[in-house]
Amino acid sequence: MGLLQRLSHDLRAGWVTLRHGTAKAATRALEEGELLRYRLELRKVEQQLNDLHADIGERTIELHDRGEVADRIVSDGEITRLMKQVQTLQDERTKLLLEMNDITVDEE
Repeated sequence: MGLLQRLSHDLRAGWVTLRHGTAKAATRALEEGELLRYRLELRKVEQQLNDLHADIGERTIELHDRGEVADRIVSDGEITRLMKQVQTLQDERTKLLLEMNDITVDEE
């Protein structure tokens, strides 16, 4: 009877360990999927920032070539609008990075 009880106990313990490992693997897979989604979104934001920086540079050179002074270039409506978009995207990037950090901190 002792052998049967020990075998039954070992089977239960093994089953609990297996279930725990499976749950842990599933949770990890969900976290990795979520991180991947954040990385993709971060890439999109980075590309948009690069595009805006290029647009600002082109507009600045265009105004400079027209002979505009620095103060007029900096206060140009188009550049101001683009800079507001840059700030919005930088804020979004910071938010994404913080959320990604929360996921990786939770893993540890």
